Amino acid sequence: MSATEPVQFHLANPPPGVIVVQSKGEFVGGGVTGIVERLPSGDVVKTPLEFPDDPGLDCARDITIEAEIYQMLGEHSRLVKLRSWDPVQHELVLEYMQNGTLKQYIRDHLAEITPQLRIRWARQAVEGLQLLHAADLELKIADFGGSSVNGSRASVCPGIRYKTPDLDWRKPPTLAEDLFSLGSLFYFIFTGNVPFHDLEEEEVEDKFRAGVFPDLSGVPCADIIALCWKQAR
Repeated sequence: MSATEPVQFHLANPPPGVIVVQSKGEFVGGGVTGIVERLPSGDVVKTPLEFPDDPGLDCARDITIEAEIYQMLGEHSRLVKLRSWDPVQHELVLEYMQNGTLKQYIRDHLAEITPQLRIRWARQAVEGLQLLHAADLELKIADFGGSSVNGSRASVCPGIRYKTPDLDWRKPPTLAEDLFSLGSLFYFIFTGNVPFHDLEEEEVEDKFRAGVFPDLSGVPCADIIALCWKQAR
C-alpha cells in the first residue's frame, strides 16, 4: 500500500502520511486530484484529496477548474453530464458511465469490438477535441482534472506515450500537442495497445524524440495517425 493511497480509518489521529477519506458511496476509482465514488442516486461524486504534508498539491483547486470547464462547455453529446457542483466542499457530481473508461473497456472486450465501433470511437474522439478547441479553451483531452484553462498552467501532463517529447508542462498546451495525443489514442483504439507497449517509458520517449514511431502497416486510419504524430517534429 502506498503512502498516498486513499484508505478509510476510524481514527481521530491517523498515522503520518495516511490520507483519511470519508466514504460517500461505492468506490469507483481514484487519480491525481481525487477519488470517485458512486452515490446511491446512481451518479458519481469526485472529491479532492488532501495532502497535509505537501501544501503544493492543491487538489481542491484542480477540481474547481474541472467544474468550471464543465460549466463553460455546457451539455454536449461528447461530455458526461454535470449534475451538480459544490464550491464549498469542492464536490463534483457527474453522470455515471457504466461501461467505464475506454482504456479498460478495450482491454476487457478486445476480441468483441468491431471495426465499425472502433471507427465510431475515433470519430467521437475528434468531435470531443473539436468541441474543446471550438470553445477557445486550451485543455488536455482526457479527464479535466489538472487541466489548463484559458492559459493557466496545468497541474498534470499526458503519459509518455501520449505527449510530444518536447512538451513543457509549465506552458499552456497547444493544438499540436493535442493532435499528437489524438494520434496515440487512435493507435490504441485500433490496435488495443499503446504505442511501443513492450518498451519502458524512457525508451519510448527516446524513440519519439528521434522521430521513430510504431509500424502502422495494416492499422486503420494509418495516414491520420502518422499526420498526428508528425506534430512532434
